[in-house]
Amino acid sequence: MDFLNWHRMKRQSLFMKIFLSFLSIILLFVSFHMISFRFFTSGIQTEIIQYNRLILKNSAERYQTHFSRLKTLLFGIYNDEKLVAFNRQMVMRPDHDVNFWQAGDILKMLRSHAYNPVYYLDNLLIYFDKPSFVIEKEGTSESAMFFTNFYKNAHYSDAYWEAQFERGIGYKMHSAEKFAIKTLNSETDRQLIPISFRVPPGNYQMIALLDASSMMQAFYGGNEENNQRFMILNEDGSVLYRSSDEITVGELPAFESGQDYKLAGDFYYFIDKDNESKLTYVTAVPYADIASQVSKLNYTMYAILAVSILIGVAASLFFSRGIHRPFKQVVASILHRKPEMVPSKIQEFDLIHKELYGLIKEKEEIHNDLLNKKSLLTSYGYITKLKSINSDINEWKDIMVKEEPYVIVMYQLHFRMLAGSEQPMDPDRAAYYIREYIQVLMTENFPSSHTFQMENNQILSFVTVGEDNAGSLHEALHLLKRILDRDKELLLVAIAVSPVYRHSSQFNEAYRQVLDMVQQAKPGDETQIITEHAPATAHFAFTPLQEQELYAGLQAGNVAACGLLIDRMLDQMAKKEASLLQYRRFAEGIAERSYQMVETSGAGAVETQQREFEMLKQCYTREEFKQFYDLLFAACAELIRSQKTEKDHTIEFVMKCVETRYAEDISLDMLADKLNLSAAYLSVYIKEKTGMNFSDHINTIRIRKAKQLLSQTNLIIHDISLQIGYRNVTSFNRMFKKLTGMSPGEFRKNQAAHSMMDELSG
Repeated sequence: MDFLNWHRMKRQSLFMKIFLSFLSIILLFVSFHMISFRFFTSGIQTEIIQYNRLILKNSAERYQTHFSRLKTLLFGIYNDEKLVAFNRQMVMRPDHDVNFWQAGDILKMLRSHAYNPVYYLDNLLIYFDKPSFVIEKEGTSESAMFFTNFYKNAHYSDAYWEAQFERGIGYKMHSAEKFAIKTLNSETDRQLIPISFRVPPGNYQMIALLDASSMMQAFYGGNEENNQRFMILNEDGSVLYRSSDEITVGELPAFESGQDYKLAGDFYYFIDKDNESKLTYVTAVPYADIASQVSKLNYTMYAILAVSILIGVAASLFFSRGIHRPFKQVVASILHRKPEMVPSKIQEFDLIHKELYGLIKEKEEIHNDLLNKKSLLTSYGYITKLKSINSDINEWKDIMVKEEPYVIVMYQLHFRMLAGSEQPMDPDRAAYYIREYIQVLMTENFPSSHTFQMENNQILSFVTVGEDNAGSLHEALHLLKRILDRDKELLLVAIAVSPVYRHSSQFNEAYRQVLDMVQQAKPGDETQIITEHAPATAHFAFTPLQEQELYAGLQAGNVAACGLLIDRMLDQMAKKEASLLQYRRFAEGIAERSYQMVETSGAGAVETQQREFEMLKQCYTREEFKQFYDLLFAACAELIRSQKTEKDHTIEFVMKCVETRYAEDISLDMLADKLNLSAAYLSVYIKEKTGMNFSDHINTIRIRKAKQLLSQTNLIIHDISLQIGYRNVTSFNRMFKKLTGMSPGEFRKNQAAHSMMDELSG
C-alpha cells in the first residue's frame, strides 16, 4: 500500500509532469516525422525516376547539339573553294593534267578539324567517285585499299560508300559499327558512327567517323552500368548506336503517346524523342538500382529518427531535473516554514526565495486576523467565446485522400491597361470575381471540384474526371473562354490543362507541369487553352552579324532597316511557334542591347528605359511587339543622332552628301569648297563632332551597301566594287576585310550557308 501511494505521488510530481510533457512533444514530433516520411517515401521513387528522365533529356540535347555542329562542319568543308576547285580539275581534266599538289591544302584543313577534340572525330574523309580515292587526316589512298586495310568493316565496305553516290541530297547518319583500325604503330578496334553529306550530282562526298565511346563519356556520363544500357534509334526504329549488347530494340516495351518511361521486366526504360532530327534516345535502368536507393534512404531516415528520439529523451531528462530540483527545494522550505536561499540558475526561483519569508510572515498575520472576523467571498464567473476560423484546409485534406482520376487546370491572368486611361477595376477584385465564377462553373459540371486562389493573378482548379464526364471539361473551358473573351481588351487568360493523374502523390508533379504549360501561351489577343506540354524551343537571339547591322542602323538613324531585322526575326519566331514569354525575353534583350549602343555612342544614360520596359509588359500580340520595337528604335536613333549632330547644319550637309553620293568620287576638298571652309578645318571639325574621320564615314556606308548587294544579288564582286564607288577592286577587298574581318567572297559564302541551314532546319 505504501509502494502504491509512493508510485501515485511520483506520477503526479512536477518532475514527472514536466518529463511527460517533454515526451509528449517528442511523440508529437515523431508522429509528424513519420507522417511526413511516409509521404516523402511515396514520392521519392518518382523523384528518382524524374532524375533519370532529366539525365536522358540532357544527354539527348548534347547529342543533338553535337550532331548539328558536325552537319555545319561538313557543309562548310563541302563548299570550301579549294575543295571545289580541286574537284573541278578532276572532273574536267585528264588525270595527268590534275594538280594533285592542291590536295595538300585540303589535307591540312581536314587535319585541323579531325584533331580538334571538340568534334570527337576519329577521322574525317573526302571520298571522290572518279577517280575513286579518299583524302583523310593521314593522307590520301585508294578507296578500296582504305576501307580494306586501314578502316575495315564488313558492312561499311568500299562498295557501300560507292553506293551512297546514288542517294539524294543531304545528310545521312549511319548505324554505329566496330572498325578494325590499322595505323603505322598499332591496330585497334573502335566503335564509330559514320555521318555522310553529299549534294548531287557532286563527284565527292564528306564522311565523318565519330568516336562513339568518347561521345558516350562526354554526353551521357553516369556510372558504367548505366553506360552499358544506352541506345539511339533512327526514325524507322533501327539502331543508330547502342553502348552494349545488354539492351536491344526487341526488349523495348510499347510506349503510349506522351509517355517517356515505363517499367518492363527488371528495368525501367526511358525514352526521349527529338522532333527535329527524328532520333529516339533510350536508356534502361535496373529496377533494383532504384529500389536500393529508396532502401538506403529508408535506413538513413530511420537511423536519424532513432538518434533524434534518444537525444530528445536525454534532453527531456536533463531539463526536467534542472527545473524540478530548485522547485522541490522551494516546496520543502514552504512546508517547513523555513525559507532558505537555494542557489539556482533560474532568476524567478531566486526572486521567490527572496520574498518567501516575508510572504509567510504576512500570511500568519492575516490568518490570525481572519480568525476574529468573518469573511465574505464572492465568486465571479468569466465566460470566454472563441471565434471560429473558416478555412479551406479541409478541402485540401479531401483532395489528398482521394485516389480517383483527376486533372489540374491552371488559369494565368494577364490584366491589360487601356491606352490613355486608368484600370477600370482593381485587379485583385477582378481576380476574386473570376475565381468565384470559375468555382460556380466547375461545380455545376463537376460537383467534387475545388477552385483555389494561388496568387493574385493565378487560379487553380482540381477536377475529378471519369469516363462519363471527360468531355464536359472541354465544353466547360470553351464556355469559359467565350465569356472571358468578351473582356479581352482588359484581360487575357492562359488556361493550362494537365493530363489525367490517378494518385494524389502525383499532385506535385501535375502542379509543376501546368506551371510550365501556362508559359507556353502564344502571342494573341484571346484566351488560350493549352492541353499538351510541348518541349521548349531554342533561345532566340541575334547573331553577331545581325547585331552589327542593328548598330549600324541606329548609328545611321535608319529605323526602317532596324525594323526589317526585327521583322525577319519575328517571322522566324512565328515559324517556330515561340511562346509569349520567349517574345518578351527576346524583346528585353534587344532593348538592353539598344540602350547599350546608345550609351556607347556617348548619348548618356537612357532616361526612357523604365517607360519602355513598362510598355513591354503590355505587349501580347505581334503587332504590339512591332510597335514597341518601332518606338524603341526611333527613340534610340534620335538620341544618337542628336548627340552626333546637335542640330549642326554643317554636319547635316556632310552626312547627307555621304549618304546620297557615296558611289561618286566624293572628296573632302569638294565639300569644303561648297561650305567655304578649308579642307583641313572641315576634317578636324567632322572628327570632333562625330568621332570619325570623313574617310571612315565614306567607307562605312560603302561597305554596308556592299553587304546588302552581296547578300541580295548575284552581281560579281568587281561590279559591286564599281557600283559603290571603289574604282580599284583590290582597295575594295582590303577595306571590306578590314571592316568585316572577312573577304567579300567569304561573306557571300557564309550568307549562302546560313540561308541553306535555315531552309534545312525549317
